[in-house]
Order: sequence, then C-alpha cells, then structure tokens
Amino acid sequence: MSVEGIQTLYHDLTHPLWQAASIAEHYLRNTYTLRVLANFWDLAAQLWYFVALGALLSTLAWRYLPKTRIRRTLQQRANGSIVASTLLALISPLCTFAAIPVAGRLINMGVPAAPLVAFVVASPLMNPALFVYTAGTISMEMAVARLVTAASVGLLAGFAAQSALRRLTFAVRTAVPAEHAPAKTDGRSEARILAQRFRADLLFIAKFFSLGIFIAALVKTFLSQELVLALVGPGSVWAVPMAVALGVPLYACGGGSIPIVESMMQMGMSPGAALGFFIAGPATKFSTLTMLGAVWGRRILLFYLGLMLVGALFWGFLYPFGGENIQAKTGGVYEELMGR
Repeated sequence: MSVEGIQTLYHDLTHPLWQAASIAEHYLRNTYTLRVLANFWDLAAQLWYFVALGALLSTLAWRYLPKTRIRRTLQQRANGSIVASTLLALISPLCTFAAIPVAGRLINMGVPAAPLVAFVVASPLMNPALFVYTAGTISMEMAVARLVTAASVGLLAGFAAQSALRRLTFAVRTAVPAEHAPAKTDGRSEARILAQRFRADLLFIAKFFSLGIFIAALVKTFLSQELVLALVGPGSVWAVPMAVALGVPLYACGGGSIPIVESMMQMGMSPGAALGFFIAGPATKFSTLTMLGAVWGRRILLFYLGLMLVGALFWGFLYPFGGENIQAKTGGVYEELMGR
C-alpha cells in the first residue's frame, strides 16, 4: 500500500471520531462531562501502546512457557517449589481474574499448598504486562519496586503457609479441566493461533484498562491537587493507610489501576502511597477473596488478606528505598514528587 493509501485509510478511520469530538465539544462546552471526556482521550492517547505491548508479552508467555516442566517443578515438596511458583507468578501473563482457574488447575495437578499460596499471592501483583505498563507510565523505579515487593510477599506467604499448614489438606469444590500443551503446528497455523490469542488478550486487557482510564479521568476532573496532597501526599502521616484504603473501591485490575495512580501521582500522591495502593488493591478484589474462601476456607482467607494488607503498609512506609526521588512520567515530561 502506498503512502497516499495509508493516509487515506487513516483519514477514513479517524474522521468519524474527530467529527464526534467536534459535536461533543459544541454541545458540552464548559461542562464537567467534556472535561472528563477530554481527560479520558488524553490518557488513552498516552497509554494505548503500552496496552498493545503488554498484550503481546502475555500472548508469547501463554504460548511458549514450558508447561510440563513447570508442572513437575511445582509438584516437588521442597522449598524450591515455593521459589519456583513465585517466579512463575511474576512471569506468567495472569491477572487476578485469570488466576482463579489456574489455581484450581494447579491443585488438580497435585501442587502442594505452600507453592500454590505463593503463586496466588504474587500473581495479581506483577506480570510482564504490568511491568511494561508501570515502567512506561510511571517510572522504571516503580516497576522494579512492584517486582521486588511482589516477590517478597509471595515468598513470605509461601513459606508461612508451609510452616503453618503442613498437616492440612485442601479440596477443590469445582473441577477445572486440565490444560494440554499446544499441538505442534506449521508456521501459518502458528501465526493464526498467536494472532487469535493476541486479539483475545488485547480485548481483555483493553476492557479493564479503559475502565481504569475512565476512573483516572474522573479523578483528574473532580479531585483538586490540594486534596490529593493532603490525603496521600509526601507530607501526610496517613498517606499510605489512606492509599491502601482507596485501593478497595478504586482498584479495577492490575493494568486498570495504573492510570488512576499515574493521575494521582501527577497531583502529588507520594510514591509510598502509590506502592501501597498497588499491593492492597488485588488483596481486596471480590473475585480473589471468593476463590480463596471457596477453596481454602475462612481461616486461610483471613491469613491471605492480613498478609497482603500488612505487606502493603510495610512496603508503602519503606518506599522509596533510600529516599531517592521518584518521578511520574506523562508524555515524556517528568514531575518530581519527592525531595521538594
């Protein structure tokens, strides 16, 4: 296709959007609705390519991770299986929603309780897509901090479970079908499989990312910078506990929460409060709590919830490590949030 053809196609695809934007601006001028829509469009334009890259990493991990070797490693009743399951959680393309059937599948495979606890705790906190989103949207420092905290909380949960639950057994109440390794295919079939999976991952991620962007647009429109600084700013003693509490109603999913935090960091949210939000959010998701309660019962559910909230408070107060400056990036512009 020629350059002129590409330009024509781009015009045909985007013209209805610009026309709709013009109509909206005419009828909604000087309204909060227009400000919310403008903030939503601005955030989406800045972040869409991180969504695409994250979906690509998710697809590649789904297709090429050695599932048989992973299963054998996790079935070992040794400390190494806890470490391995934590690492698997960090590199697997699973968000909180996808971790539910995987947890059931791992139980059916005969995985012991301790590595499964480590997997379920660490999986919602970090994966390759979340690392890319966080590094590109906020900063590489925050992405590394999320990686370190996810690994530490997962390992702590796994070894605590191994110590406290050694003699207990768990039963799955709902059967989860076994996942078979992908069959060998020729190049054309392989490309088709990858394309279909990429499309599914992209739609899934974009749905919750769009929800997060919408909430972030509301935050930017209706919350003042003074209020954000007072509640979760560097000078507030209650910044981290408040951010942990905000993680309960505002957390959509791992990717969807990033635009929310990015918007609040631009308005003065402290890095420690942001990290506490990222850790506490997955712990309070209804889907996660339902799965844990159904599989393990109330005692283990409370153990998980308490561990995650304590971890969120601990790392939130400790971060940034060494007190270095942390900056939030938006469109290539950095705004210093610490050391003012």
